[in-house]
Amino acid sequence: MSKPSIVQRFRQTLGRALRETGQALERLGVKTASLANTKHDFYDDPVPYEDFLSRHRHQLPFLMSGRPIVHDDVAYLAPCSTLIGSVRVGPGASIWYGAILRADLCANANNEVDPWEITGRESRTTYHGGGIFIGEDSNVQDGAILTSRSDHCRIGKGVTIGHLAQIHSATVGDFSLIGMGSVVLEGAVVETEAFVAAGAVVAPGQVIKEGELWVGNPARKLRDLTPPQREKLHYQSSEYVKVADMHVGSMELGGNLSQELLEERYPSLPPGNVALADVVNEHDGDTMHESKEDRAAPTSTKGGPI
Repeated sequence: MSKPSIVQRFRQTLGRALRETGQALERLGVKTASLANTKHDFYDDPVPYEDFLSRHRHQLPFLMSGRPIVHDDVAYLAPCSTLIGSVRVGPGASIWYGAILRADLCANANNEVDPWEITGRESRTTYHGGGIFIGEDSNVQDGAILTSRSDHCRIGKGVTIGHLAQIHSATVGDFSLIGMGSVVLEGAVVETEAFVAAGAVVAPGQVIKEGELWVGNPARKLRDLTPPQREKLHYQSSEYVKVADMHVGSMELGGNLSQELLEERYPSLPPGNVALADVVNEHDGDTMHESKEDRAAPTSTKGGPI
C-alpha cells in the first residue's frame, strides 16, 4: 500500500476536525438544553422545555411505490417507527417503537386504495409487490417487521402483532394475535380470532383456521381456542388502544411538562392522563420534582406478555 498523497492527508485531517467539532457542539448542546429543566448553578428558575427526543424521518414516500397514508384518527404512530412506500394505517391503529412497515416493491404511484388493494398480483405490472394495510384498532408492536414483497400484506381489525414478529405478504384476520418473535411467511392466511404462538414459523401458503392455536417451527395446530380465550383477543386489542392514548405527545414533549400544560397543548388527551411520561407537576423552591403517584406505570393488559 502506497503512502497517502497530500490531498488525501488534507481530506482525512479536515474530516476528523469536522467530526470532532460536531461532537463538541453536541456535548455543548446537551449541556445547555439540560439547564432548562435541571438544577444548576446559574440560579435562574427551571422552565418547561420541549425536548424533541426523536428526529427520525418515519414516513418515506416513493415516486413509483406510493407514499404512506395514515388515518387522521390513528391512535399512535411512534416517531421512531418506519413506514415505507404504499402503507395504509387505519383509525385507532398504533405503530410502536422501532416497527418497520415496508411496501416499496409495488406500482401504486397514484395512491389509489380500494381498486388497487383488490387487484390480484397477476394484474399488477412492473413492480409485482403489494401494499400494507393495517386495520382499525390493530397494533404493530415494538420491533415488528411487515413487508409486501410478493403481494399485499393485509392486517384486519383489532389484530395484535407482538414484539419482533414478522409478517411477509400474508393476510391476518380480525382479532387475531401474532405472538412475539413469530414469523408468518408469504401467502399464509391467519383467519379470524386465531393465535400464532410466540416463536412460531407459519409456512408459505399455510391457512390457519378461525379460532385455532398454532405453535412451533414449522407451525402446527395445537388445539382450538376456548370461547373465553377468543374473547380475550378482543380485550387485548382494545387495551392497546388505551395504552396508545397514554403515549400521545410523549416523544415530542420530552416527558417533562406538567399535566396542566399537557392538557393545554393537547386538548384531545384523556382527562387526568399522567402516564405519558415522567410528568413534573410540583414546584419546590428553584427545583422541580416528581411525585410517586405521577410515576405510576400505565395499566398493563391482563394475562401478561404476548
